[in-house]
This record gives sequence, structure tokens and C-alpha cells, in this order.
Amino acid sequence: MKNVYTKKENCCGCTACYSICPKHAISMKPDQEGFLYPIIDASECVGCDLCKKVCPTQKNMPLESFERHGYVIRALDQSVVSRSTSGGFVSPLADWISKQGGVICGATYDKNFKVVHVISGGGQAFRGSKYVQSDLKDCFTEIKKHIEKKTVVCFIGTPCQVYGLKSFLGKEYDNLVTVDVVCHGTPSPKMWEKYLNLQKSKYHSEIESVAFRYKTYGYHSSTMRIAFKNGKSYFGSARVDLMLKSFFEGLSSRPSCYKCHFKTLERCSDFTIYDCWNAEKLVNNLIDDDKGFTNLIVQSSKGEKILEEIKDKYELYSVDLKKAADLDGVMIWNSAQPHPRRNEFYHGIDEELLDNHVQKFAPIKVKDYLIEYSKKYLYNMSAFRYIRNKLR
Repeated sequence: MKNVYTKKENCCGCTACYSICPKHAISMKPDQEGFLYPIIDASECVGCDLCKKVCPTQKNMPLESFERHGYVIRALDQSVVSRSTSGGFVSPLADWISKQGGVICGATYDKNFKVVHVISGGGQAFRGSKYVQSDLKDCFTEIKKHIEKKTVVCFIGTPCQVYGLKSFLGKEYDNLVTVDVVCHGTPSPKMWEKYLNLQKSKYHSEIESVAFRYKTYGYHSSTMRIAFKNGKSYFGSARVDLMLKSFFEGLSSRPSCYKCHFKTLERCSDFTIYDCWNAEKLVNNLIDDDKGFTNLIVQSSKGEKILEEIKDKYELYSVDLKKAADLDGVMIWNSAQPHPRRNEFYHGIDEELLDNHVQKFAPIKVKDYLIEYSKKYLYNMSAFRYIRNKLR
């Protein structure tokens, strides 16, 4: 057995090498941290080097010469917005793809709440942020089969996944639509599994549903929400939630995320989406009702044509692209910063319960719990939003 990659920092886990291998000599195997990496069975390898040639971190993807446009956008269907992380851009796009007889490939949960990419005829399963690296399995090869059958395919993923798919395909296709989500990093599936097991133990129940960023107190104050089959629910913001806390503290993401190769404003996708925290500053006379908006970058002429087709499904405001990126898009250009003890964090993650382990690296203090618990009382008294706006 040998590695496709030379350093873990150079492998984003996109599966392009796994998918391109003509001898199926590459398998995706988890390391000690729980991240999938491509491993070559030397006895099957014929030395064609396609795996290295297709690696998106080792090549520059050609970009369309196109004037990018920025928008603040939100679905008109309020039920879509309420169930989405921000403004619900993907749902109307997915509906349009479905009407073309197409399919959508995006990240969702399997029956055990593992984050996986699947191919579906509808887009509802793909709503909401999922701060875990998804398992792409054989999606790239399945997407190619659909494309070659002239089926319209929409792929939604992190920038490295979009770049990986396009590198694997090797050329542009008119019937492929891609959406990349501006990314802060991807924690490991192993940590996610440990987190869920801890929550099930605490609540003495199996899980009914999960939302990483539920609009518990509005868009600007979302929380992790887990609904259990025994009727109980858990809520926790990044201040106190173990998964979110470790993520934003730079403890849990894949090594390549801290030196991301795909941090640029101009991308090879058709659409780039990211959070819109400053809608009122970007759109004149717009009132931020705390339900959520999305920043959208149209990256291609194909994307521009599709947006024209579906624009009647949105509130749509043209904005200054640079201003929007400067206000809300810090992660467009910047990689997440690793915690000084990030490697130590994963080395000891199997030795104790996750709550005790996280506490050693990113302590949750009594005042954090007091602030968290006070939110629901202030919110119920309609004072929460007023106070938050004063502090912004």
C-alpha cells in the first residue's frame, strides 16, 4: 500500500484520484483522525499517474473569462427560508433542475446521520449547513454517467469538491451546474460520530433530526439543534456546543483546510454562495428581518442564464461584489487558522469522552453557560433582538 499524496496538507479528500483510477487500485481509507485519504494497492497499480494528474491541489483549473456579479438573494417561499441556513438559494435552483428532468448531488444525512453526498431528483435533503466532511463515495463516476446520458446535473459542495469533480471530468459540460459553498473547514466524520453518540447517551434517545444552524433566535443567532425520538430537543450555540466550539476554535478541520488551495474570489463553479450578515449595508432601504439572506456570486455565463430563468423565485438585489466580499466574505480568501494544539487534540480524541476532551483545548466556562441560558428568556421577552442589534 502507498499514498497518492505526499503530505496530508495537499489532500482535500475530493475522491478525484479514486474515481479516475482505471484499475480501481485506489481506496478511500480513514486515518486516525477519521478523515478519508486515497491509498493505492501497489499490486494493482500500473503506474499511469492519472491519480496525480487529476489532483485539484496540484493543478490550476481554467476559469471562464467572465465578469462576476454579486447579489443578495432570498427565496420568496418563506417555508424554504425558515428551513434553510440563510436565504434558501439552493431550493429554487434544485426545483428548476428537477423540471429539466435533472438530478441534484449534494450533502445530506444517511439513516445514522453520517454526512454523505447522494444523487437525488429533489433538493429538500440538501438544505442546511453540515460542518462535517461528507463522504462522496462513487458520486463522481455516477455524475459522469448521468452527464453522458445528457441528464442535467447540479453538484453542490465545498470548493475542493467542485474543483475535484471538474478535474475528474476533464472538460466542461453544458448540462453540469455547480454550486460551491464558501467554506470555513471540514471536521472529521469520526468526531461527528463521537458527538452524536455523546448526545444520544445524554438524552437517552435515538436522534430524529439535526440542524447545524437552526434559526432558534433568528438568523443572526442560530444554534445547533438536535431533535430526539423521545420528544426532547437540544439547542446550543458555538459558545457552548462541543461540535461548533471545536470547529470555530480551529481544532477539528482537515489538515488541508488550514492551507486551502481554493481560496479565491473567481472560481470554476457556476455559483458561489456564502452567508449574508450585512444585508442592510449592501442594499439600500432593505430591512434585515433576521430571517436570513444569502450572498451569491454568479461565476459563469451559464450561471447568469440560469439565474435569469429562476429569478422570479427570489428576492434579488444586485450589489457591489467587492463590498459584499469585504463585509461578509472573509473566508473567500482566507483559510481557517489552526488551534496551536490542533494535532494534539486529535491524537487524544479516543481516550476519553468528547465533552471532557474538548474542555481541555477549548474550555466552556460558567459565564458561557449563563449567557447561553439567558438567551431564551430574553428572546421570550422580545428583548433579545434589541440587545443584539445594539451590540452589533
